[in-house]
Amino acid sequence: MRWPQVQASGVADRALRSETLLRGGVDALLATLVPQWRWQAPTLHIPFPRPWDVDLGGRGLLLVPSYFILGALLMRRPGKSTVLAYPVYRGDRPAGATDALGPLLGRTRAAVLAVLRDPATTTAVAERVGVSIASASQHATVLRGAGLVSTTRMGGAVLHVLTPLGVALLHGDATAT
Repeated sequence: MRWPQVQASGVADRALRSETLLRGGVDALLATLVPQWRWQAPTLHIPFPRPWDVDLGGRGLLLVPSYFILGALLMRRPGKSTVLAYPVYRGDRPAGATDALGPLLGRTRAAVLAVLRDPATTTAVAERVGVSIASASQHATVLRGAGLVSTTRMGGAVLHVLTPLGVALLHGDATAT
């Protein structure tokens, strides 16, 4: 039965989103829900399948984490808050990314890139990959320098998020620029 896994993923996602909100506020939370999307108050910029700007217009955004979807879904409701359903953080370490990218980036750096499918602080990256905080920071710095990760300061912590190029690399999309 997968129900315990579904429940654990919900708990992990709630902790991740709570930490992001606590350390960086609403702007950091919205900026990191979906790596390819960009939040610039009061508008959510969505680059695909065609560019789309969603003006929340003070009506708010209802966040709906889902274990059962692979990508984010957005539903506009005239006169009501917009609904954003997004995939929960599953807490698993995708072996495929480290297997394919390990020879190119190194196994640990590939693992850091893979766990950033879900935005994370340096401490969370270290815990997910099983390395020291200093090592996680160093790997994130190299990935940021390569344009694969962006970093946002949130008080005393930093939040790492995949860039569109980082997402494309993980998905093996050779056409992304």
